[in-house]
Amino acid sequence: MEFVKLFNYFYQTSCAAVVFICALSGASMPKLILISMDGFQFDYLDLVAPNEAKNFQFMIRNGVKAKSIMNVFPTNTYPNHYTLITGLYPESHGIVDNKFYDAVWNEYYHFDNRRDNVDPFWYDIGAEPIYVTNKKAGPLRNSGSVVWPAGIGKVKGIGIDRFISYADSWSRINNTERVDTIISWFTDKTVPINLGLLYFLEPDEIAHATGGGSKNVTDMIKGELDNVLGHLFKKLKENGLLDEMNIILTSDHGFVNYSKDKAVLLNDHLNSSWYKTGSVQFGNYGVTKNIFPEQGQEESVLQALRSIPYLKVYRKGGSELERLHYNSSTRIAPIVITGSEEGVVIFPDEASRDRMPDVGVHGYDPYLVPSMRPFFIAMGPAFKKGYVFEQFNSVDIYPLMCHILGVEPAPNNGSFENVKGLLREKSVTNKTTGSSTTVTILVIFAGLCALLAGIYSFCTCQKARKQLRLGNKKGPEVTTSGSATVSADVERHDELCL
Repeated sequence: MEFVKLFNYFYQTSCAAVVFICALSGASMPKLILISMDGFQFDYLDLVAPNEAKNFQFMIRNGVKAKSIMNVFPTNTYPNHYTLITGLYPESHGIVDNKFYDAVWNEYYHFDNRRDNVDPFWYDIGAEPIYVTNKKAGPLRNSGSVVWPAGIGKVKGIGIDRFISYADSWSRINNTERVDTIISWFTDKTVPINLGLLYFLEPDEIAHATGGGSKNVTDMIKGELDNVLGHLFKKLKENGLLDEMNIILTSDHGFVNYSKDKAVLLNDHLNSSWYKTGSVQFGNYGVTKNIFPEQGQEESVLQALRSIPYLKVYRKGGSELERLHYNSSTRIAPIVITGSEEGVVIFPDEASRDRMPDVGVHGYDPYLVPSMRPFFIAMGPAFKKGYVFEQFNSVDIYPLMCHILGVEPAPNNGSFENVKGLLREKSVTNKTTGSSTTVTILVIFAGLCALLAGIYSFCTCQKARKQLRLGNKKGPEVTTSGSATVSADVERHDELCL
């Protein structure tokens, strides 16, 4: 009886301790927000006076800035956003463009199809997004996505913990509401997140409409975007999170302006029956296109394309596509075309050219067109202060995030060595151990509870055996009805020992 009391006391104390440790770990667990401002070119902040972008400058003074980032080809929204959270090139993670064709399954992917945004069919082909890596490191680790483009469906059986179920990356959600939503998840009392993905549509839309680096773009940066960044800092400070939050602010691509004299009209050179592209319909235009020749037409298509001015023509398996890491996926066509210099846009026909809605465009090879490269600034307890870094690769951001979160990265194409110079020496030499310490303590408690449970079970079994022996010693008093009683005792004894 005394042992039972002792066990109950220890069990209750252990449970209380576990609850306390869980709460403590939630407070000490590394926290990170990855923010993307779509279409934010690497040099846009140079176009704005520092006193007109005070919150961007606050980040730079209190953190790090890269001169630029080498993003992935094609320089479009969806492939680059999935690269940011997986550390893989598109040929490896499978999201090879905003729209593409899977020739194996005869299926088309469309970025503006809500189902395609979450369907594991498109994403769960080997890549591991950061929210999956975070969750695999411990059940107390939770992630949230405010309309991050691409890849918030289940991967490896793990989905993101918090998201806006009715929305996707093109939903018209107020920027302030986006910030308030992600802060509410970080401060949630029951299921707080320690990793947040936060996406803003601008300055992409205004740059498409009025041109890369236009006054409208700089006004957007000075106004809406700087203000929402200030709102984020304000909310973090109000909730006591500003000093412990690591913030990475980056983008997917930059911009150039379309030149009408560099328009490429494919129907002037190709019979439309010779090929299909990586989307159900060609669309109004494209800067990069996957070309799937019909059977027996590949050489004819190649010859025709190579005669077109301003066009760069890549053949799958060639050294140029290998250099771009845009080669091995079955979702990449036998022929890939892109503009050979900035301003080139590809149209299926003259009518599409005349309907061209945009001034600013993107999608080029970032090695050929440096304006495609995005910006990067970051701040928080893991980062150096007031430090300017050289260019690195967008695939390096995934291993950087894993290090900050203290988790083991999945296989990826990035390199932590390329980005460790962004971090304070203490962050590099002493990886965060708070979460692993918590897990260790929880394991010890679980082990002790299991040990006591085993002892308790053993003692209970011994007690049952003793009662059984005492019952048998009664001899003549054990009648048929008594035998039934003993049999019931034996049955209960067997249950306790299982």
